Amino acid sequence: MADANYRLIQREDDSFTVEVTRTGALPQIATGFATEAEADAWIVQDKRLWEAGDPFRTPAHRRRRGF
Repeated sequence: MADANYRLIQREDDSFTVEVTRTGALPQIATGFATEAEADAWIVQDKRLWEAGDPFRTPAHRRRRGF
């Protein structure tokens, strides 16, 4: 995965938010999770979708320099 960090945030109303930061992109916020388990499941799905989203993307560790 391209350097993604996920942070769970518990809100005052006991719901959960997930903050996603990726290298070279603005932070994103996903809100409205009633439980921590829902937020964790969303993170797993987001990781899968991110990896599958662009099958032609070259993983960061395999990129050539100078192109």
